Amino acid sequence: MTPTNTEPLDCACVIHGTGYDWEYVERLYNMLNRHLTRPIRFHVYTEAERPVPDHMIKHSLADWGFTGPKKSWWYKLQLFNTQHHQGPLLYFDLDVVIVKNIDWIWKLNLKHFWAVRDFKYLWKPNCTTSNTSIMWWDTTKYQNVWNTVIDQNIDFFVKKYRGDQDFISAVIPEGQRRFFNTDWIKSWRWQCLDGGFSFSKRKYIEPDTGTNIDKNLGILIFHGLPKQHEITDQIIATHWQ
Repeated sequence: MTPTNTEPLDCACVIHGTGYDWEYVERLYNMLNRHLTRPIRFHVYTEAERPVPDHMIKHSLADWGFTGPKKSWWYKLQLFNTQHHQGPLLYFDLDVVIVKNIDWIWKLNLKHFWAVRDFKYLWKPNCTTSNTSIMWWDTTKYQNVWNTVIDQNIDFFVKKYRGDQDFISAVIPEGQRRFFNTDWIKSWRWQCLDGGFSFSKRKYIEPDTGTNIDKNLGILIFHGLPKQHEITDQIIATHWQ
Protein backbone atom coordinates (compact mmCIF):
# COMPACT_ATOMS: atom_id res chain seq x y z
CA MET A 1 0.00 0.00 0.00
CA THR A 2 1.33 3.43 -0.96
CA PRO A 3 1.63 5.78 2.05
CA THR A 4 -0.51 8.90 2.17
CA ASN A 5 0.87 12.43 2.04
CA THR A 6 0.11 12.89 5.75
CA GLU A 7 2.32 10.03 6.98
CA PRO A 8 5.82 11.11 8.08
CA LEU A 9 8.66 9.99 5.81
CA ASP A 10 11.87 8.84 7.48
CA CYS A 11 14.84 10.56 5.83
CA ALA A 12 18.47 10.20 6.85
CA CYS A 13 21.97 11.51 6.38
CA VAL A 14 25.42 10.63 7.72
CA ILE A 15 27.89 13.23 8.93
CA HIS A 16 31.22 11.97 10.19
CA GLY A 17 34.55 13.70 10.66
CA THR A 18 35.36 17.14 9.30
CA GLY A 19 34.62 16.66 5.60
CA TYR A 20 31.37 18.66 5.84
CA ASP A 21 30.25 21.54 8.03
CA TRP A 22 26.96 21.18 9.91
CA GLU A 23 25.54 23.73 7.45
CA TYR A 24 25.24 20.86 4.94
CA VAL A 25 22.92 18.94 7.28
CA GLU A 26 20.68 21.96 7.82
CA ARG A 27 20.45 22.70 4.11
CA LEU A 28 19.58 19.10 3.26
CA TYR A 29 16.88 19.20 5.92
CA ASN A 30 15.51 22.44 4.42
CA MET A 31 15.53 21.09 0.85
CA LEU A 32 13.69 17.93 1.88
CA ASN A 33 11.02 19.96 3.63
CA ARG A 34 10.60 22.15 0.55
CA HIS A 35 10.49 19.37 -2.01
CA LEU A 36 8.51 16.61 -0.30
CA THR A 37 4.77 16.93 0.33
CA ARG A 38 4.95 14.46 3.24
CA PRO A 39 6.22 15.64 6.63
CA ILE A 40 9.64 14.22 7.42
CA ARG A 41 11.38 12.65 10.38
CA PHE A 42 15.02 13.51 9.90
CA HIS A 43 17.59 11.00 11.16
CA VAL A 44 21.22 12.05 11.61
CA TYR A 45 23.80 9.28 11.92
CA THR A 46 26.92 10.74 13.49
CA GLU A 47 29.58 10.44 16.17
CA ALA A 48 28.37 9.95 19.72
CA GLU A 49 29.89 13.24 20.85
CA ARG A 50 28.38 15.45 18.12
CA PRO A 51 25.33 17.46 19.27
CA VAL A 52 22.18 17.21 17.12
CA PRO A 53 19.22 19.61 17.48
CA ASP A 54 16.02 18.35 19.10
CA HIS A 55 13.98 18.48 15.89
CA MET A 56 16.26 15.80 14.41
CA ILE A 57 16.72 12.17 15.53
CA LYS A 58 20.29 11.31 16.47
CA HIS A 59 21.86 7.88 15.88
CA SER A 60 25.31 7.39 17.38
CA LEU A 61 27.66 5.60 15.00
CA ALA A 62 29.88 2.82 16.29
CA ASP A 63 33.46 4.05 16.05
CA TRP A 64 35.36 1.98 13.47
CA GLY A 65 38.45 4.17 13.73
CA PHE A 66 38.21 5.46 10.16
CA THR A 67 39.15 9.04 9.32
CA GLY A 68 39.21 11.07 6.13
CA PRO A 69 36.45 11.67 3.55
CA LYS A 70 36.92 8.40 1.65
CA LYS A 71 37.05 6.09 4.67
CA SER A 72 34.03 7.85 6.20
CA TRP A 73 31.91 6.41 3.37
CA TRP A 74 31.97 3.09 5.20
CA TYR A 75 29.93 4.43 8.10
CA LYS A 76 26.91 4.43 5.78
CA LEU A 77 26.71 0.67 6.27
CA GLN A 78 25.43 1.32 9.78
CA LEU A 79 22.21 2.59 8.17
CA PHE A 80 21.40 -1.08 7.56
CA ASN A 81 21.51 -1.89 11.28
CA THR A 82 17.84 -2.26 12.28
CA GLN A 83 18.70 -1.43 15.88
CA HIS A 84 18.77 2.16 14.64
CA HIS A 85 15.66 2.19 12.44
CA GLN A 86 13.16 -0.38 11.21
CA GLY A 87 11.19 0.20 8.03
CA PRO A 88 11.39 2.45 4.96
CA LEU A 89 14.30 4.88 4.91
CA LEU A 90 15.23 7.55 2.36
CA TYR A 91 18.93 8.37 2.58
CA PHE A 92 20.89 11.27 1.04
CA ASP A 93 24.58 12.10 0.98
CA LEU A 94 25.25 15.68 2.02
CA ASP A 95 26.64 16.67 -1.39
CA VAL A 96 23.27 16.87 -3.16
CA VAL A 97 21.11 19.74 -4.34
CA ILE A 98 17.36 19.15 -4.70
CA VAL A 99 15.73 21.45 -7.24
CA LYS A 100 12.08 20.33 -7.37
CA ASN A 101 9.50 17.95 -5.93
CA ILE A 102 10.80 14.41 -5.36
CA ASP A 103 7.64 12.65 -4.17
CA TRP A 104 8.20 10.11 -6.93
CA ILE A 105 10.94 8.47 -4.85
CA TRP A 106 8.76 7.35 -1.94
CA LYS A 107 6.19 5.94 -4.35
CA LEU A 108 8.71 3.39 -5.69
CA ASN A 109 8.08 -0.25 -4.75
CA LEU A 110 9.94 -1.20 -1.59
CA LYS A 111 10.30 -4.83 -2.52
CA HIS A 112 13.44 -3.53 -4.27
CA PHE A 113 16.52 -1.68 -3.04
CA TRP A 114 16.73 1.63 -4.91
CA ALA A 115 19.91 3.62 -5.53
CA VAL A 116 21.50 5.91 -8.09
CA ARG A 117 23.10 4.23 -11.07
CA ASP A 118 26.89 4.49 -10.78
CA PHE A 119 27.93 7.36 -13.05
CA LYS A 120 30.44 5.09 -14.73
CA TYR A 121 27.53 4.24 -17.03
CA LEU A 122 28.28 7.51 -18.82
CA TRP A 123 31.35 5.88 -20.38
CA LYS A 124 30.68 2.21 -19.53
CA PRO A 125 27.06 1.51 -20.58
CA ASN A 126 27.08 -1.99 -19.10
CA CYS A 127 28.01 -0.81 -15.59
CA THR A 128 25.59 -2.24 -12.99
CA THR A 129 27.13 -0.86 -9.80
CA SER A 130 24.97 1.22 -7.47
CA ASN A 131 25.94 4.72 -6.41
CA THR A 132 24.86 5.17 -2.77
CA SER A 133 24.50 8.96 -2.79
CA ILE A 134 20.73 8.40 -2.53
CA MET A 135 19.07 5.18 -1.33
CA TRP A 136 15.46 4.14 -0.71
CA TRP A 137 14.81 0.81 0.97
CA ASP A 138 13.11 -1.05 3.80
CA THR A 139 15.79 -1.74 6.39
CA THR A 140 13.95 -4.83 7.66
CA LYS A 141 14.23 -6.46 4.22
CA TYR A 142 17.97 -5.84 3.83
CA GLN A 143 19.24 -6.71 7.28
CA ASN A 144 21.52 -9.20 5.49
CA VAL A 145 23.77 -6.28 4.54
CA TRP A 146 24.40 -5.49 8.19
CA ASN A 147 24.65 -9.19 9.09
CA THR A 148 27.41 -9.55 6.49
CA VAL A 149 29.28 -6.63 8.05
CA ILE A 150 29.17 -7.98 11.58
CA ASP A 151 29.97 -11.54 10.51
CA GLN A 152 33.39 -10.30 9.39
CA ASN A 153 35.74 -7.60 10.64
CA ILE A 154 34.94 -4.36 8.80
CA ASP A 155 38.63 -3.96 7.95
CA PHE A 156 38.31 -7.05 5.74
CA PHE A 157 35.74 -5.30 3.51
CA VAL A 158 37.63 -2.01 3.47
CA LYS A 159 40.61 -3.86 2.01
CA LYS A 160 38.49 -5.91 -0.41
CA TYR A 161 36.25 -3.18 -1.88
CA ARG A 162 36.93 0.36 -3.09
CA GLY A 163 34.03 1.75 -1.10
CA ASP A 164 30.64 1.12 0.48
CA GLN A 165 28.80 1.20 -2.85
CA ASP A 166 30.89 -1.62 -4.30
CA PHE A 167 30.28 -3.64 -1.14
CA ILE A 168 26.50 -3.01 -1.24
CA SER A 169 26.38 -3.87 -4.95
CA ALA A 170 28.12 -7.16 -4.18
CA VAL A 171 25.97 -8.11 -1.18
CA ILE A 172 22.52 -7.19 -2.53
CA PRO A 173 21.72 -9.44 -5.53
CA GLU A 174 21.36 -7.63 -8.83
CA GLY A 175 17.78 -8.91 -9.14
CA GLN A 176 16.81 -7.03 -5.98
CA ARG A 177 18.52 -3.77 -6.92
CA ARG A 178 16.92 -1.05 -9.00
CA PHE A 179 18.19 2.30 -10.27
CA PHE A 180 16.40 5.62 -9.98
CA ASN A 181 15.45 7.22 -13.29
CA THR A 182 18.70 8.64 -14.70
CA ASP A 183 16.83 11.63 -16.17
CA TRP A 184 15.75 12.73 -12.68
CA ILE A 185 19.07 12.41 -10.82
CA LYS A 186 22.29 13.57 -12.47
CA SER A 187 25.93 14.32 -11.82
CA TRP A 188 26.49 18.06 -11.60
CA ARG A 189 30.05 18.08 -12.94
CA TRP A 190 29.58 15.45 -15.67
CA GLN A 191 26.04 16.09 -16.90
CA CYS A 192 24.90 19.57 -15.89
CA LEU A 193 27.96 21.81 -15.75
CA ASP A 194 28.86 23.67 -18.96
CA GLY A 195 26.58 21.59 -21.15
CA GLY A 196 27.92 18.30 -19.80
CA PHE A 197 31.25 16.58 -20.23
CA SER A 198 32.02 14.75 -23.48
CA PHE A 199 34.04 11.70 -22.50
CA SER A 200 34.92 10.95 -26.12
CA LYS A 201 36.30 14.46 -26.69
CA ARG A 202 37.53 14.93 -23.09
CA LYS A 203 36.05 18.41 -22.78
CA TYR A 204 32.89 20.26 -21.78
CA ILE A 205 30.34 20.75 -24.54
CA GLU A 206 29.40 24.38 -23.71
CA PRO A 207 32.27 25.91 -21.70
CA ASP A 208 31.56 28.75 -19.27
CA THR A 209 27.77 28.41 -19.49
CA GLY A 210 27.36 27.25 -15.90
CA THR A 211 24.72 24.89 -14.55
CA ASN A 212 21.99 23.68 -16.86
CA ILE A 213 18.87 22.14 -15.30
CA ASP A 214 16.43 20.50 -17.70
CA LYS A 215 12.71 20.05 -16.99
CA ASN A 216 13.02 16.48 -15.70
CA LEU A 217 15.91 16.96 -13.32
CA GLY A 218 15.12 16.76 -9.61
CA ILE A 219 18.46 16.18 -7.88
CA LEU A 220 22.08 17.13 -8.60
CA ILE A 221 24.88 15.07 -7.07
CA PHE A 222 28.22 16.75 -6.34
CA HIS A 223 30.53 13.74 -6.12
CA GLY A 224 34.16 14.81 -6.02
CA LEU A 225 35.18 18.47 -5.96
CA PRO A 226 34.13 21.26 -5.88
CA LYS A 227 31.35 21.06 -3.29
CA GLN A 228 28.32 23.30 -3.05
CA HIS A 229 29.83 25.96 -0.77
CA GLU A 230 32.75 26.39 -3.20
CA ILE A 231 30.53 27.21 -6.20
CA THR A 232 29.36 30.73 -7.15
CA ASP A 233 26.85 29.56 -9.78
CA GLN A 234 23.56 31.38 -9.16
CA ILE A 235 21.42 28.32 -9.93
CA ILE A 236 23.19 26.36 -7.21
CA ALA A 237 22.94 29.28 -4.79
CA THR A 238 19.20 29.50 -5.42
CA HIS A 239 18.47 25.86 -4.63
CA TRP A 240 21.12 25.01 -2.01
CA GLN A 241 19.71 26.79 1.01
